Amino acid sequence: MELFSEIYGCYFTVVSRILEKARDGLTKVQIEQLVKDHGFYDSTFHLLPALISNEWNFFTQKENKYFSRLSEEIKRPLSGTEKSWLKALLADPRLKLFLDEEALTALTETLSDTPPLFLYDDFHFFDRHLDGDDYEDSAYIERFRTIINAIKNNYPLIIAYDSPKGKRTKRRYHPYKLCYSERDNKFRLQCAAFHSGRNRLERITLNLARMVSVEFSEGELEIREKLTALFRETLCTEPVVLEISKERNALERCMLQFASFERQTEYDKERDIYTCRIWFDSDDETELLIRILSFGPVVKVLEPKGFLNQIKARIERQIALVS
Repeated sequence: MELFSEIYGCYFTVVSRILEKARDGLTKVQIEQLVKDHGFYDSTFHLLPALISNEWNFFTQKENKYFSRLSEEIKRPLSGTEKSWLKALLADPRLKLFLDEEALTALTETLSDTPPLFLYDDFHFFDRHLDGDDYEDSAYIERFRTIINAIKNNYPLIIAYDSPKGKRTKRRYHPYKLCYSERDNKFRLQCAAFHSGRNRLERITLNLARMVSVEFSEGELEIREKLTALFRETLCTEPVVLEISKERNALERCMLQFASFERQTEYDKERDIYTCRIWFDSDDETELLIRILSFGPVVKVLEPKGFLNQIKARIERQIALVS
């Protein structure tokens, strides 16, 4: 078995991206920049001369631009590890929320001879609640997909809902965003409903598991801007500023962990580090604080001062407990 294949290497990936973008023509400067952005430190010395001199005969030069000679899209076959990863994902019950039975059956048949990269029984979630949503429930799946469709197309919804105290209500809501809590293993819908007494829309969060029925409703469709403005009202004015290192796959983990928050991430080439700004609702401050602490030394909190002081206080309490 080969442990290395050129088509999964960095150079193949870099040249593929250049050829895809060169369908409309690229200048020499643009090609050089793509090599620098996606290749190794010394990739320009090896790749650029072969590309520009047309040693590999990939381009047709017209005036000051290089155009790809390829007429079809470059398709790279999946590696064995990638197939095993996909096979492992098929065991995740949450996948049924996003893929229909036909797609799941096709994937299962295609990967029938592929062993999964891991099994979900291999993991023990010590910090997750045990009363997560039932992702196998066909009614739950149907409600989830209806909500996704409504969010994409700005449709209002009529939702019958059981409160924690057992009271059932049926109201018209404008869906804004679906959020997933890793700790609770639950999906929640951020939405808005009209409050007649206050004559305005009010923010509401509903647990999907407590929904009894979800139906499309007629009404105002052009409401996305109003919802965005409404949910921005309670966001903090000062975002939490994080410095994320490249160790332990920290950036990817942060992007997954903070996916439900509004954020902005930048890369500092000189320092080789990422800076992430996270805007959050005041109700989510404790949740965000706990998530940040779980990353340990690969994430550093820079601002704001009040949030940083809370981080320090929690760490000091933890040290006091073990000393």
